[in-house]
Amino acid sequence: MTDTANQVKSARATVLVVPASELATLVVTGGDRLTWLNGLVTCDLAKRRPGDAVYGLAVAKSGRILADIVVVVDDTELVIVVPVAAAETVRTSLDHYLIMEDAEIAAGSDAFAVWLAHGPRSAELLAAARTAGAIGGVIDRTGLGGAILLARRDVEATVRAAIESSVAATGGAIGDASGWDALRIEQAVPAYGADFDGETLPQEAGLEKTAVSFAKGCYLGQEVICMLEMRGKVKRRIVPLLVEGGATPARGATVTDASGANVGEVTSVAFSPTLARTIVLAMVKRKLSEPGSELRVGDAVAKVVERPVS
Repeated sequence: MTDTANQVKSARATVLVVPASELATLVVTGGDRLTWLNGLVTCDLAKRRPGDAVYGLAVAKSGRILADIVVVVDDTELVIVVPVAAAETVRTSLDHYLIMEDAEIAAGSDAFAVWLAHGPRSAELLAAARTAGAIGGVIDRTGLGGAILLARRDVEATVRAAIESSVAATGGAIGDASGWDALRIEQAVPAYGADFDGETLPQEAGLEKTAVSFAKGCYLGQEVICMLEMRGKVKRRIVPLLVEGGATPARGATVTDASGANVGEVTSVAFSPTLARTIVLAMVKRKLSEPGSELRVGDAVAKVVERPVS
């Protein structure tokens, strides 16, 4: 396995591929599958075609996030890629709204192996994996380029070999959770279960620009989400902080303002190979979430930035 620094370097220069065992799949079939699911998630599926992949959120009626998802469109089905920890919650929620539609959602599935690719040469990797029998599409979570790759179990070994061959040919890297954490925190990408959960609104997680369509028709939770967007009234927000000195705070550490008042907590921590310093994501009060705000984590000064690595 490539070390963390080289994983991040590969994502920036070529491609980093991370096996995603923490992700499960739910398979939706039936003639109404696309229109039905489009009415229940925040991303717009209306004009998507086989070979597309879309990042979005499954939300409750209250607008709070059940999980972030990727919907992969295939010829005869939709594959919802969702964190394992939230898979049954999402399936139960979606199934509750399945009434007369010609659609069916499988009751949990490990039918697919999942990989996430990050970096400017992800499209080449996706093409190679498809040739070997994978499905998937372009998904760029980091701003560096990216893709999601799914392989049914009967072609998993063949697809894995194609991925490894493509990674070697492009000078990329096969990575792990440590590499992804360092990369995503450098790029200010929040993660389900660490930075947001079922009590979080999309705007609090900073996902309204990447995971929510404000142009599509009605969907579950839309009224709350759109009202928040118009009024800008969230009380807290995930932000990236650059921590000065050599401090390495723990997840859950208290964030304070200059007066020492508690204004939030650290949700993710990583050492940035690119910056050679510690960076964190933290949920803080909205009034202190603007870039340039100076906060403290323990005795260390921590400044809010728009993105740690530009």
